[in-house]
Amino acid sequence: MIKKDKMEALYKKYYIDRNFEREEVFTALKEKYAIKSVLYPGSFVHITPSFIFPKTTYIDSDKGALSFFDDMTFINEMAINRKKYQEDTTIQFFGQNYNSPLPLAKESFDLLISHYGGIISQPCKKYLKIGGLLLVNNSHADAGVAYLDDNFTLIATINCNRKNKISEENLSSYFIPKKQQNITITSLINSQKGIGYTTTADLYIFKKIR
Repeated sequence: MIKKDKMEALYKKYYIDRNFEREEVFTALKEKYAIKSVLYPGSFVHITPSFIFPKTTYIDSDKGALSFFDDMTFINEMAINRKKYQEDTTIQFFGQNYNSPLPLAKESFDLLISHYGGIISQPCKKYLKIGGLLLVNNSHADAGVAYLDDNFTLIATINCNRKNKISEENLSSYFIPKKQQNITITSLINSQKGIGYTTTADLYIFKKIR
């Protein structure tokens, strides 16, 4: 019981108290794109996607995440108690660096999430289906990397505070640098620091097209 209390407190500290569960974002994605399977590298203990999507796979080598996911029975209970779908809940966790090979089938997920975990789009895009989606912010320049990657095309943006969270409007206005500079995938990966753009969003949705 003590460990379960600690697990609940850890999730509450980082996601509920900080208003960062983003359950409404994941719900909007599911309603619009009929997503069922999700891969979340660098997830830490952000298991909110399991409340919305029936099949979720988390990857993280952080000690806190390793301890949290050590009790999968309790994690499944949390998800089942809050799930918004009829299907059975399936949760996997791999306690490793996402840059290393994973025992996952290529092109097997509908959604790849990149939130504050580094450059995830490049090593993990092989697990995303053609036509699958990348949900990404630009905290480590990963959105900028995806924009320059011919495997992806920008299809929508998300601003978390708007009622209609997903927007497909004015996409050409995004990823225009404030300062003229030579930007490449390599330079962004090396810096892992997002540059300034004239127009920004909280999150970006890219479709894998090849």
